[in-house]
Amino acid sequence: MPKSLRVGKIQIYMVMKKIIYVSIIAVLSAFTFTSCEQDVVTSPVTVDLLPKANISGNVTAELNLQSYGKELAPSGTQLLVEINYSDLNSTLSASAGKWKDTVTVDENGKYNLSVPAGVTTTTVTITPLPFEYNQVQSYGALYPTIKMAYTYAVKTIVSINAGQSIIQNIDYPVVSTSVANFVDKVRIAGKVTANTDVSVVGNEKVPDNTVIYFYNSSSIYNSTWKDSVKVINGAYSIVVPKNITIYWSSKFSFNKNTWNSVNSTYVATVSYIYSVSSSGLFNSNSTDANPNNIDFGEGSVDITLYPIYVVLSGSALADYNQLAASPGSENFPSGTKIYFNTAAGDWVGVATVDATGRYTINVPQNKTIYYTTSFLITKTLSTGTTVPNTTFTASGNTSVGYSYNTPTVSLNITAY
Repeated sequence: MPKSLRVGKIQIYMVMKKIIYVSIIAVLSAFTFTSCEQDVVTSPVTVDLLPKANISGNVTAELNLQSYGKELAPSGTQLLVEINYSDLNSTLSASAGKWKDTVTVDENGKYNLSVPAGVTTTTVTITPLPFEYNQVQSYGALYPTIKMAYTYAVKTIVSINAGQSIIQNIDYPVVSTSVANFVDKVRIAGKVTANTDVSVVGNEKVPDNTVIYFYNSSSIYNSTWKDSVKVINGAYSIVVPKNITIYWSSKFSFNKNTWNSVNSTYVATVSYIYSVSSSGLFNSNSTDANPNNIDFGEGSVDITLYPIYVVLSGSALADYNQLAASPGSENFPSGTKIYFNTAAGDWVGVATVDATGRYTINVPQNKTIYYTTSFLITKTLSTGTTVPNTTFTASGNTSVGYSYNTPTVSLNITAY
């Protein structure tokens, strides 16, 4: 390479090096100038953290529903402690900030904290922080434990003076389920009965496999929860949501064993419809000692057998008080049952006398309807003598024709 060319390159390099050096100096100078312009000088706020005061106590919560009273909060539960700086320095305003600290509950459910106290009374705010715990449920509960969230709705305010020691117990009052969308449940169970045989005192078990529907709305179609269970050996058992209104309904047909007063015999050829609809709220499991029994009652004749009916009604009177102003005008005891049937026994019905001494029943048209009834009552004679447990009976019949224009047929019944 020629000598003149090598010199030219060295000169160029030296020039560039000077330019770069000058540029770096300029940037550093600008940075230094700018930083000096932004310097802020602050003065410290004096807060006297001495002298001290002491606060201690127990922390409790409902952790076990199987034991009386509340339990000590679990170890590690924390409390937030706050004091306004204005309580520690009289020259400061309440908005000047706060002194804060946290204290942890020990394995014995206790806390102990030392706080600064001003010249005058110091206000200490203690905020129990939320925690979760597997709460032990009541005996027989469906879930032995449920994870619960323990929160403290109101802060605890303590007034204390320097050198003072006080006891401030803290009790968590609010408990709620901490698991998202959790629904606590209970098991309900009981017997399922109906009067399917009038020849036997009391009610009988409903047929096996009768289905009972349960749901959480007055309409099963609008319910967000629903379930069903089949009756086995006259009993049922099902798990339902706790502490909300639960509805249930069911329906079945059965050939009821009924009394035919014409032939003085029992017949089991009449198809009856049995239905039930009710509701309840359950906060504990149903047990044998406190069952949730379901009773379908007397049932009613299957209306599909007799699509055309009329209303038969009237007074039910008896002569069991001969000292009355109008003897023979005394009402049947409320609840007395009157049994109705056709001659062939292909239709039967039962009416119950109300508190006013009247009864009402739907009977098929164009039929001769027979009735029979009896009850026990104390009879008062005209001499004033009383005869307890006197039996009064009534029986008879009435012809019910086609009553399209007379939907109600009147029949007064008198017992002697």
